[in-house]
Amino acid sequence: KFKTKNRPADRLGRLAHDGRQFAADIVKAVLEEGAGCLEKAKELLGKIEADPSRGYAYLYACQLAMPKVPTDPAKFLGFAKAVAELTKCLPFLRDKGPAQPVCREQVLGESALVESSALNFLGRAEEAQSAASAARSHFLAAGEDSFALALVDFFEGSAATFAGQFSVAWKLLKGARSEFQLYGQENWQGRTEAALGVLLVGKERYQSALHFYDGAVRLLHPELDGAAYTTTLVNRGFCLVRVGRLEAAKAAYARCISYARRLGMSAHLLMIRNGLATIELLKGNTTRALRSFERISADATEQGLEQFVLCAQLRIAECLSRLGRSDEVAQRVSAIRNSVFSEAILSDPAYRELCESIGNQAAAPDLIAHIADYFEGRNRGARTSYKPLRLVANGS
Repeated sequence: KFKTKNRPADRLGRLAHDGRQFAADIVKAVLEEGAGCLEKAKELLGKIEADPSRGYAYLYACQLAMPKVPTDPAKFLGFAKAVAELTKCLPFLRDKGPAQPVCREQVLGESALVESSALNFLGRAEEAQSAASAARSHFLAAGEDSFALALVDFFEGSAATFAGQFSVAWKLLKGARSEFQLYGQENWQGRTEAALGVLLVGKERYQSALHFYDGAVRLLHPELDGAAYTTTLVNRGFCLVRVGRLEAAKAAYARCISYARRLGMSAHLLMIRNGLATIELLKGNTTRALRSFERISADATEQGLEQFVLCAQLRIAECLSRLGRSDEVAQRVSAIRNSVFSEAILSDPAYRELCESIGNQAAAPDLIAHIADYFEGRNRGARTSYKPLRLVANGS
């Protein structure tokens, strides 16, 4: 109803219409390229501080920003915090005075959900859970309906998955899905199906995860839910590779690469390229795979994506090992060992086994592949502990 060109005649209709126009301009500013885009958005937010439609503008800005979070989580985290700060000009629901169409608690709840989503994409799962919990408190104070609380369940459940709290996440996500079904919200139902798929990937149950990813693809719209749809297809391709359905995986990756490029999802593009290179490696096209992983490593280094650099370097070492270039394998593994990675990677048992293997000159291709599989799983949310290759080979 807000898409009509004519401004509504009633007061609340006019406020909502104007607020949505402000919100569209604000989110558009956030999406602009360059270092000053977030400051421009903050300036636009500040300009409407005295406007009567500001409540709607803040509310819609959060809702319009939510689907864009995967394109630049750090930027939208700053945006969510800026909106929360500016809600100080809004009255609380319990304050005396004329009834307000949008109260402070509603906006604080919406901005907390954006913050939770951004933190989850940034790998800060525990903080994302806290932000979602704060959103729940705000929505309850505002007297919001069960749909808003289902949104909280979704974001809190997604964060719990990446925190390794699978039973908590399963309960929250299943509850959210039921509520979205009740409201007929296919887009949110699709997102929840995809989140349940991520949870099962975290437990390394790839075949079961495919069931949920297939359901999510049917429910999500390629254009209206572009980011969620693209992410689901990328994750689905990863699962297909893990269960050995290489041609289906290749088709899944090919299906989403144009969406990822159009939406500027650089990390997802690297995932797609990594998946396609892995397919070539599994098919025995080792030289072609080697060239692909080298380009992925260079691009990931340029973008500062440490996890992708590590995974690509491991695959390069695996390719070299399978090609019989043992001297170069030793050099590559030594280079990985001497690279500057985060403390979490340096202290990981898989990383230590890699370093020990080169010391013992036992960096066989199967071992390197096993370690690369582990780190790629971690990159997608798997929180299972590392099992040395010798134990896996023995069925332990």
